[in-house]
Amino acid sequence: MAVIAAPRVTIRSLGAYLALAKPVAILPHFVTAAAAMFLAAGGAPPPATLLFTMLGGGCVAAAANALNSYMDRDIDALMARTRRRPLPAGRVNPDASLLFAAGLGLTGLFILGGLVNRSAAALALAALAYYVLPYTLWLKRRTYWSAVVGSGAGAIPPLLGWAAMTNRIEPAPFLLASVVVLWTLPHFWTLAISRRDDYKRAGLKVLPQKGVAAAIVICSLLLVAVSLALVRAAGLGVFYLVSAAALGAVFLLLAFRMSFGGTPRTAGRFFAYSVFYIAALFGAMIVDLAAFG
Repeated sequence: MAVIAAPRVTIRSLGAYLALAKPVAILPHFVTAAAAMFLAAGGAPPPATLLFTMLGGGCVAAAANALNSYMDRDIDALMARTRRRPLPAGRVNPDASLLFAAGLGLTGLFILGGLVNRSAAALALAALAYYVLPYTLWLKRRTYWSAVVGSGAGAIPPLLGWAAMTNRIEPAPFLLASVVVLWTLPHFWTLAISRRDDYKRAGLKVLPQKGVAAAIVICSLLLVAVSLALVRAAGLGVFYLVSAAALGAVFLLLAFRMSFGGTPRTAGRFFAYSVFYIAALFGAMIVDLAAFG
């Protein structure tokens, strides 16, 4: 009687599955959701609620990233930036990646629905479906408008964080969500500029033919304006105000540099700073609410 050997689990294989989940890409979701929870609570939220929201939401976000990796494995193989990812590099079987994504998604939804509340679980499911279906499966390969549409998926974590505390979807967290949307467009477009040849090789339409530099500046100005408007709208204090002003000043400086003869190298620096910016901005909100609220 033949015996089927169990797959060998190694540190390398675990690392490949971790890479499928794109943990670095999930970090902004964590900090924006946590900031909304602190804001809804008027200070530090209950530790258990914070823990289960981060754990459940993180699992669902990881599932979305794994599904994105599965669906994009053909174009990832064509780009220098992505060809070493687990699926195009052959370190993970495609069928196994689907099972991994399904397990993560179901686990995350169970945690949110059973240990947080149904509103948070519903928002997480909506974010997963939104990111995978209209963005990854359809728009991403067809039009540069995919960046605009896709920004909506990243805007859901603040709504989820608020719902985790209140069990309701209310107008207040939409201002936080608008910050994420306005940030996503310069963030992605500068990546697309810095990796223009990569995206062209993969046949992806990620940049408008005209007006990208102007759009980056306009979005950046609106982003900084809304981030400062949160001081009054959300009752934030001096620590957040100073942090948002300083972070925004650098963001605007880089945006204007892009509008006056920006190069792929300039765009790469802007992209790197944008990752720091969103984490630091919402992190400053958390510190302000926790320490000075």
